[in-house]
Amino acid sequence: MDTFVSTVEPQTIQLHPVDTQAAFLNVPYHFFYANGAGKADFMPSDALRTSFYRALEKFPILAGYLHPDGGGRTSVVIDPHDLNMPEYKESTSSLHIDVLRESNYHHSSWPAGLSTAGAITKAGADGRIKLLNVHVVRMINNSGVIIFVNIPHYVVDGTGFFSFVELWGTLCQAERTQDKEMAEIAMARSYCFDRGIIARHLPDDRKPLDADTLDVYTGFNPVADWLAWLSPNTRSQLLDRARLSSDIVSHTFRVSQKPLEALCKQVSRHMPDGQAPTPTHVLAALVSKTVARAHKQCDKQRPRLTLSIGSVFSLFAFALKRPLSLVNGKDKYQSLNLLADMRHPLGLVDQNYMGNGLLPHNAKCPLDVLEKVTTPESLAEATAIVSSIYSNADASLVSSFIDMISARPSCFTRPMVYLATHPKLLAITNETAFKLYKADFGNGLPEWTCTIPSFVANFVGFLPSPPPSTDIVVNITMKKQVMKHILQDEFWRSISQIVY
Repeated sequence: MDTFVSTVEPQTIQLHPVDTQAAFLNVPYHFFYANGAGKADFMPSDALRTSFYRALEKFPILAGYLHPDGGGRTSVVIDPHDLNMPEYKESTSSLHIDVLRESNYHHSSWPAGLSTAGAITKAGADGRIKLLNVHVVRMINNSGVIIFVNIPHYVVDGTGFFSFVELWGTLCQAERTQDKEMAEIAMARSYCFDRGIIARHLPDDRKPLDADTLDVYTGFNPVADWLAWLSPNTRSQLLDRARLSSDIVSHTFRVSQKPLEALCKQVSRHMPDGQAPTPTHVLAALVSKTVARAHKQCDKQRPRLTLSIGSVFSLFAFALKRPLSLVNGKDKYQSLNLLADMRHPLGLVDQNYMGNGLLPHNAKCPLDVLEKVTTPESLAEATAIVSSIYSNADASLVSSFIDMISARPSCFTRPMVYLATHPKLLAITNETAFKLYKADFGNGLPEWTCTIPSFVANFVGFLPSPPPSTDIVVNITMKKQVMKHILQDEFWRSISQIVY
C-alpha cells in the first residue's frame, strides 16, 4: 500500500454529467474461483493484496473522494495527503466451494456477509463514500476463492469496472511468477479518465430528442432538484431508506444461441420493410413483452396500489404531478429504457475511456402491442420498436442528449424519480461484451460471475456465459408478484432455462 501512496499525484477530476446519470447506483460483482486441482498456492492472499495496490496505480481515481458543488456537478479529488483508500477485506468461510457449485452458485449458498456493498451507493464506516470495495473470501481447505468487487457508478461503468479487475488479475499473475515483462506490458497500458474527451468527440450535427426524454429530464420537478442539491451522503441515505430494492426478487436464466437464432429467423419474416433484427433485439423485445404480460396478470389479481402519506414515493409522485391512477398501473404504455454505450457512436472505443459511457434511450411502447399473446408475428411488432430505438441512437442523438444534461447538471436525479413513480418502467442493458470472464489471477478464469442477488426493480441485464459457452445469461429483477407470472410464461420458458 505504501508504494501505491508514494505514486499518487494530486489532481481533481471533474466528473461529466454522463457520470452522474446513475450516480445513486453501484456496480457490484462477485467472481467465483474453484481450486479444482487442489493446489496449495491457489490465489495466495499476499499476491492478491500486493497486485491490488499495484493495479490502483493505474486507477488512482478509486482512491479519491467525491466533492459536490451543490448544483449537480461533482468532482473526484485525489489528495495524496488525504486519500479515500479503498476498503479491502479478507475473510475465511467454513463452506466448501462444491457447496456453491452444487447450487449453481445460487446466493442462498453464499457465505454470510459476502457482499460488502449493496445496490445503492452510500457512505462507509468513516462517513465517506468509498470508490472501491473489495472482499476476498477463502473457502475451507483452500477449495476456492470468491472476490467481491464494488465500484460506484459515479466513476465507472462496466467497461472501467472490468478493466480494473482484469488488470488486477494480470498483475497478480506477474507477481506470482515474477514475470517482469508481463507486469511492464500491463502497466504500460493507458487508461483515459479525462472526461473532456467526450466534448472533443461530439460531432457538429444534432438530432432532436424525443418528447418522452425531454419530459423526464426538463419538466418541472422540485423534488428531483432538491435531491440533486443534497450531498451524495445525504442523498444515498434517503434513497436507501426509500427501499428501492424492497419486495423484489431476481432470477437468472440462460438463453442458448441456437433457439434464439431460430426465433430471430421466424420474427424476421414478419418485420416491416424487410428489416433484419439482431438476436439481442429480439431477446430485448421478448423480455419487454413477457414483463408487460406479467404486469397485466398482476393488475387482474390484486387491488390497486395506494401510497402512504409521507412516503418517499408519494413525494415523488407529487413532484411529477402524476395522478395516482397512473402509479396504480393504468398507463397505456410501458416506459422502455434501453441502455447503450456512447463509445461506439462517438468513436471512443479505441480511446480506452474509463468513465461512464452508458446512456438511456427511452421510448413508450404501447401495451396493446406488448400484451398480445406472444407469437413470432406479435414479437416482430415489439422487435421493430426495440430496433428503432437502437438504430436512432447515433452520434447526433447522443450529442443532443449530452448537450441537454450538460446544460442541466442537476437533472441526474430525475430518472430515479421517474423510476419511483413508474411501476411498469423497464430498463434493459446489454453487457454481453463486458469482460466478466477475463480476470485470471494465475489459476484460471472464474467459474461464475454475477451481481448481487437483488439489484433494483424492473432491471434486466444480458450477460455473457462462462466460456466456452456462447449462451446469453439474462438476469431479471422484478417485484415478486410480477416475477411469479414471468416464471409461468410459456413462451419465455420455451426459449430460456432457469439457472436459479
